[in-house]
Order: sequence, then C-alpha cells, then structure tokens
Amino acid sequence: MTTDTEKAWLCTVCGYVHRGPEPPDCCPVCGTGTSDFEAHEEPQTQPATKEVSQWRCRNCNYIHHGSKPDEPCPVCGVPPSEYEPIEEPSDSEQASGQSRIIIIGAGIAGVAAAESARKHAPNAIIDLLTAEPRSPYYRLNLTRYLAGEINQDSLPIYPDSWYSENAITLHSSCKVESLSTENKTISLAKGDNMEYDKLILATGSHAFVPPIPGSDLPGVMTLRTAEDAEAILAKASERGECTVIGGGILGIEIAGALARQNTKVTLLESHEWMMPRQLNKKAASRMEAHLDSLGISLRKETRTQAIEGEESVNAVRLQDGTAIQTSMVILATGVRPNSSLARKAGLEVNRGILVNNHMRTSSDDIYAAGDVAEHNGLIYGIWAPSQYQGSIAGMNAVGISTEFGGLPRSNSLKILGIDFLSIGQFEPEDGSFLVIDHEDDNGFAHFVFRDGRMKGCILLGYPGIGQGIKKAIEDHTNFSGLLSNSPTGLQILNSFTE
Repeated sequence: MTTDTEKAWLCTVCGYVHRGPEPPDCCPVCGTGTSDFEAHEEPQTQPATKEVSQWRCRNCNYIHHGSKPDEPCPVCGVPPSEYEPIEEPSDSEQASGQSRIIIIGAGIAGVAAAESARKHAPNAIIDLLTAEPRSPYYRLNLTRYLAGEINQDSLPIYPDSWYSENAITLHSSCKVESLSTENKTISLAKGDNMEYDKLILATGSHAFVPPIPGSDLPGVMTLRTAEDAEAILAKASERGECTVIGGGILGIEIAGALARQNTKVTLLESHEWMMPRQLNKKAASRMEAHLDSLGISLRKETRTQAIEGEESVNAVRLQDGTAIQTSMVILATGVRPNSSLARKAGLEVNRGILVNNHMRTSSDDIYAAGDVAEHNGLIYGIWAPSQYQGSIAGMNAVGISTEFGGLPRSNSLKILGIDFLSIGQFEPEDGSFLVIDHEDDNGFAHFVFRDGRMKGCILLGYPGIGQGIKKAIEDHTNFSGLLSNSPTGLQILNSFTE
C-alpha cells in the first residue's frame, strides 16, 4: 500500500501516473483536468542498495548503463556532469528459471528490452532479431552523421562484443514473416521457425511516402536507416540541389545537415509555419530566420503536385504550378508503425499495437514497445519513451511486474547550432492559462502556466536553461510565489540560473 505522502494518481485518459499527496491540476501528457485522475496502487519495490549502474541524461533522457559516465552524451552531446543517477530495483528482484525471450526489432526499444531482461533474468535465453545487416545503432543520430558531426564508428549503441558478453544472441539480416500466438512460434523468411516463451515486438516504424506522382523516381529518398543516410550522402556528393518535403523536426534536421555539407537545400512545408507541432507562430518566425541564415530556402503553405523526371528526378512541381529544379528529393512526411506482423497474427491493433501499462498486448505472452506500440491512444515515436518502454517490456517479460505510466512529450533539435526545447502544452486552451513571453538578441522564451504550475514551454536560445525548465514541468513545480509578483519573461528565465 502507498502511504499518504507516496500516493499515486492515474490519469484515466492517457495513463500518466502522478506521484504526490494530490492529483495534478492538469495532466502533463494529455492535458486533462484533475477530475480525470483516480487513486492508483503501484507495485512495491525495495530501494536499491548497490552501486548506481544507470544514469539519465537530464537533457535528452538517454540512459547510460554502467559506472558514472565520463564522456559527453552520445545523443545530444551535453557533458558528463548533466547525468543523474536512476534508482533501480534491488538484485532480489530477479526472475528464476530459464525461459526463452525473443525480441523482434533492434532499435533502442529492442536493445533496452534485451538489456533489461538480461539484468533481471540471468538464466533467460534471449534472442534479438533485426532485419538490418548491421549491429543496432543510434537511429536518431543519422542526421548528425549526415552533417559530418560523427562518423560510422560512433553510430553503434554497443560494440558487437557486448551482445556475446551479455549472452544476448543477435540475429542480423533476419526477417520475420509471421508469428503464431497459438503455437508460440515465429517463422523466418529463410524458412526456420523459432519458439518463444515470451515475445517482445519492437518492430519500429517506416517512413511514410505520400501518394505523390513520381515519388518512385530514382533520386527520391527517405531517411530511416543507416543505409538511407549513406545513399543520401552519396547523392549529395554530386553537388546537385536538394528539396526536402516536410518541415517538421526530421525535415529541418535533414535540411540543416545537408546545408552544412554545402548542398543547396529548399525546404517545403504545407503549414503556415515550420514545425507546427512544436512551435507557435512567433517562435517559428525566430526559427525560420535561423534556417534562412544557414542558407536554407523555405517555402511555406505549399503542397507538392508531382515529382518530375524521366530517368531520375529533376523537378518538384507545386500545386500553384511552380517548378523547383532539383536532383534529389527527401521525403520527411512522417512515419507509420510496422504493425503488419501483429495485425496478421490477430493481435489488437489500432494505429499501433495496443498495449497496457505493462506493455502487454492482447496476447498474454507478447509485449510491444517503441514506435510500434500504442499506449492509451498515444504513439510517442521519440527516443526516450521508446527506451523506457523497452526496459519495462523486458522486465515484465521475465516476470518482474512494473508499469509504464506515460512521459511528458518533449522535443529538441540537433545539427542546427541553436538551443531548442518544446515541451508540454504550449498553446493555451482558454483564459485560465497565463502566457508570458520574452524575446531579445539571445533568443525567445514562451511560458504557459495554469494554477501556479508551468504547463508548457518553448525555448529558442538561452543555453543551459532548458534542462531546469524540463524538470520543473515534469516535477509539477509550484511557481505561485514567483507569479504573484507578476514577473517578466526575463525574470522567469533568470529564476532558472539562480
């Protein structure tokens, strides 16, 4: 039982779990009010007494395993001082017996699941399957690879030896054709069958290619795999012009990466401003000015009618009739979950594979995590929740009960040389929200408060402040005292440096 000071509250809309004596005024994940929270009993764990072996990057939530890190974060590059220790279940929480765990997909969710399962079940047989020909790598660092910030040697999550040292059998170039929930087997493309006791689906997502005429022409590309990145770099080396379709985070990072490689880039976005899911109009104006300074040509409120060319792409035709001459087109138009394997097997699938708080699917012995998993109506599609979900799926697969209660959505940018944070609810719904902005030569800040707590923020510039803001939102810090003095945006910023 939880004590009064350790109460947990479950958001019945999205599944976020809040810890504290009272439910929050507003769910930081879905934005619903206090009335949609109910008391929640959590499984009890004993506090860890051993040396800390997991560390979280405060900036991007990357999890480092092992002793305290002494190198910068491999994901966002912040120094080792920006890691914080993570409490772990004690060694007494380990599964006994030998079971076979098969994990399909070796992105961060799959690797985290394998690592977590091994940690809590030393005797388990663990197979990690990937359709790609190489060892698991940092997919979110592909744009840094495009920009020349890192080389191929920096992409792998772990060296090849790590898998054998941890008794995790890695199967590369291994495509799964089907699975049978009745027989508890999976069938491989090469003809073999594998039996499982527990199965974790971490099959990720694929790039969405909209039905634009000419999208199948040579020179039209997407960025999802390391092979995609290598193909883009090879094409960019021809020194032609590139058009990126899609002005979200990925499209902007691709454009910025290629601009740094001295490629002439045009970026197309159908919305009124760039990054509409992460920025309001005022913040976007500031971001767009920065993109322009990098030499990226922006075209907003425009839709693509066709991609033209004969043997290869040579132009993008817009709906207003304008033709943009180009030798390469990169589609950054979103992703879709790789859910067909689960759907064919009869699992419950909506947009993604439906999972509960234990990451369990509609089949008792099958779990799902990462981009393919839909939890309480949400598919996160970003690194930190995928890693977290994978770890939880791995624990539950070996019999250690733990739950995923949701995470606040937050986004940052790489490549562009600008500090950026977008987190929480940055568009106020009604007059009950307080909005305070600040803009100067150093950047732009947009704060949204309700009932004394910060509900969302957009930050462009002001290095070193974003981590404190992110923590304040996640911890539901009360700003009533500060707000009672009607502070300016600059005073709010300064409160995070004091």
